[in-house]
Amino acid sequence: MEEPVSEENSQRIQRALNEAKKSELSERYGAHFSESSPGLPPDIESRWLENIEEFERQFENVTRCSVRELLGFPEFKPLDQILVEQLDREVDKALDLLSRHSLVVDCLAVVSPEDLYRFITTELLDQEVDSVRIEGWNTCFIYEDFHPNDEYDAKSMAEHFLWNLFERYEEEVLNNFSEVEICGPTGRRIGHNAMVDIIRSFYATYVAFTAHKFQCDGYKLEGQYAIVTAHVGWTGLRGPSMEVASYEGRGSFKMKKSPHGGFDIVQAIIPGFDQIVEGPSVS
Repeated sequence: MEEPVSEENSQRIQRALNEAKKSELSERYGAHFSESSPGLPPDIESRWLENIEEFERQFENVTRCSVRELLGFPEFKPLDQILVEQLDREVDKALDLLSRHSLVVDCLAVVSPEDLYRFITTELLDQEVDSVRIEGWNTCFIYEDFHPNDEYDAKSMAEHFLWNLFERYEEEVLNNFSEVEICGPTGRRIGHNAMVDIIRSFYATYVAFTAHKFQCDGYKLEGQYAIVTAHVGWTGLRGPSMEVASYEGRGSFKMKKSPHGGFDIVQAIIPGFDQIVEGPSVS
């Protein structure tokens, strides 16, 4: 009588098959795989490898086509012929058609139904996509990649900077600053190294941050510059006494449009942070 394979042996066999499949994909397509997570079930990894293989197979002979062609040259109602009360339904129908062809449109900020419908039924149709189609794989479009939203980008940068600052991600904090223009808390122009000293002095003064909160509530664009205001509160422990210090109040951020898109920080005025002594100014 043949004994059934135990669950443990079955998983061992599947892991061996997975490793063989990885070697095959590496040899055939040049795929690179990191070491598998010990907790990853081998059957899940096997299905993932099947998807990788299918993607690589299709990508070998990939062609490109327009979204319009992929959707079968659909006809959409002109925006000026859609009643206001019917617009949301027409937007949903358009999004559903995209979804059935593994196309997704995401909006980072609030976009009006009129603008979203206009984007889907005009601009998006002319975009080219790969003909690769695999179950569970989507091609995603971000509305703001086509229509940048300065207010969203500026407020997001302020929030990102504050989060990095109070989580003590020093490298990320410094990367948020402009490469060509930096001002200290008092408004004096300083160099990058001086800002490095300010950040490190701040972290040396407060050995830990126990709480922080912030809410961006103001925005103004002036040419290449943006000003974002926020309500900021935080609590830290001063070293070496471990004395509790709390600050709360208005913060503001001067930013400049980045050549890479979005904004870079020029100046950060934050309650408590502005007490750190600045280095020498630059002309």
